[in-house]
Amino acid sequence: MTLYRQLFTWMLAIFFLLILAVTGIELNTTRNFLLTQQSAEVNNTINSMGLALAPYLEDDDKVAVESVINALFDGGFYQEVRLKMLSDGSEIVREYPIHVEGVPDWYTGLDLFPVITEERTFTSGWLQLAEVTVVSHPGYAYKEMWRSTIQLGIWIGILFVIAMLIIAVQLSRSLRPLDTITNRAKEIARNKFGDPIPLPPTRELKTVVRAINQMSSQLEAYFEQQAKEADRLREHAYRDTVSGLGNRSFFVGQLKSWLAESAVGGLVMVKVDLITDTYRNQGFAQGDTIVGQFAKKLNTTLTDADCTASRISKDEFVVLAPNSTGEDLQIIGESIMAIVNDMQHDPMGITPPKLAIGLAVNSTDNRDASVLLAQADNALTQARNTPNHPISMIDQTDNDASMGKQQWKSLILDAMAHDWFKFKLQSASTSDQTVIHQEVFSAIEKGNDYYGAAHFLGAVEQLELGESFDRYVVSHMIQRLSDDANLGPVAINLTQNSVTNASFIRWLTTTMQKHRNMAGRLFFEIPESVFVRFPDHVSLLTEQAHRFNFGFGVDNYGRNFQSLDYLNKFKPSYVKIDFAYTSNLDDESQSHVLASICRTAHNLNITTIATRVETEAQLNKLSELFVNGFQGFIFEKKSENHG
Repeated sequence: MTLYRQLFTWMLAIFFLLILAVTGIELNTTRNFLLTQQSAEVNNTINSMGLALAPYLEDDDKVAVESVINALFDGGFYQEVRLKMLSDGSEIVREYPIHVEGVPDWYTGLDLFPVITEERTFTSGWLQLAEVTVVSHPGYAYKEMWRSTIQLGIWIGILFVIAMLIIAVQLSRSLRPLDTITNRAKEIARNKFGDPIPLPPTRELKTVVRAINQMSSQLEAYFEQQAKEADRLREHAYRDTVSGLGNRSFFVGQLKSWLAESAVGGLVMVKVDLITDTYRNQGFAQGDTIVGQFAKKLNTTLTDADCTASRISKDEFVVLAPNSTGEDLQIIGESIMAIVNDMQHDPMGITPPKLAIGLAVNSTDNRDASVLLAQADNALTQARNTPNHPISMIDQTDNDASMGKQQWKSLILDAMAHDWFKFKLQSASTSDQTVIHQEVFSAIEKGNDYYGAAHFLGAVEQLELGESFDRYVVSHMIQRLSDDANLGPVAINLTQNSVTNASFIRWLTTTMQKHRNMAGRLFFEIPESVFVRFPDHVSLLTEQAHRFNFGFGVDNYGRNFQSLDYLNKFKPSYVKIDFAYTSNLDDESQSHVLASICRTAHNLNITTIATRVETEAQLNKLSELFVNGFQGFIFEKKSENHG
């Protein structure tokens, strides 16, 4: 029970007892008054009767006596009147029926008024003439008492309702600061920090509010400091300080992650001679300035959320472009060449571009990083042979039976229309195999042909089919969750195209509202790059998810070199750590960075999940670094052995 209800209940109970006591006193006073009035009335009636009967009793006129008695007691509140003539012992008896009109039987059954019996002897001098006995009838008293009870009950009811309203309003006003403190304490427990609470008028609560405000500001500052410390460690280990891009270590981690996951796409390797010349002719300061300008423009050019750029040497840069075709890489290469042409400040366009660009499209059969890097390096060397247009491509998929964009589009649309999609669930679990959720992986099965998600997800994004595809997957999984009450929770990956689409956000909001019972069983997973690049769009979606209590997570956590403050803003349920941070746990500096970014999420009560965990050694090492959940072959193997 809440403090408000306790106080409200006790105050009403005390007020009710006081009212009850006052009512009891008032009714008792009324009863005593009516009882006294009844005794006085009987006494007065007998006195009047003695005066009226005296002459007739002396004359022993029984007829006259009886007439007087009938006249005196007709319609009066008396049960019985008995007169005994002492001269001859004869009696005159009048009995009246006991019935009180307008008063409930249960009320008269309370015996509030005792029967009053008065006896008197009439005399004439020393001569005793008659004895009279009058037994009162309490009907009038009960009627008056009942009327008083009804009136008091009505007034008590009105007063009680008024008092209840006044107590409720005043108590609510008095406890409002306490409610604010309670709500703020709950928010702080969930690591939500807002504006300071205004000081209440109550002296005792002012001290509590000051303490809450101070604690809130200190915790907020601590978490901000923690996030900044994680950013500093991450930048020191993986970020090139001059360009702001990823360094060689970051690139190698991303390359390994991509090759292990899908290997669909390619590399763009760029050697910028303009930077070399600037360092040699104008010094390090000007050279660093040119590097910063080039990196900034390069980042602006790369609109695809999956593309990552890194600086691997003084004048060499590499762009990793997952799910990209040779045509896509060619567009990126042309854009980079336009950047350098613009920086050369050659309005006549006479000077050849001071760079070389090598493009390497990877074959899905190749999972070797050294082979792909050698191809990109060979393409870079070939680009030197055409100085006026120094771009060269090596495409290992030329001889493959790979499909074009329109073929992919047709296949994906047909797969959604004919339900060729198959869905597999992979569990993310704690170290003791408690399932956190199951991630949904999709594939297309058409006859004997099988296409994993890595083959077509790039085409989904490039062809802007993300909204249709995500609607299809979400609707399908909601149907499965409805059919199987034991299934879930499941996590569905959303594409960038969907999250940045207002139409999809409206549709998903309506879907969550319609299926509120799925809250807690359905999660949505959004790439970190979307949180960083499109915070306004993500905010619209996550606000609705919080509104209907649907969870959501961050994919590729830590990949982008922006502050981790977005965690505190969006409050995701979990984060999936980018594989670049977990690929080489023997590296001490990498372990420190991993622990730091995981601690940032851990302190905000956000679950951290590592993917591609294959051995017990990996699991034990990750458990020491603030990682809560694990996803990968190790749990599939355990479940098979258990089965």
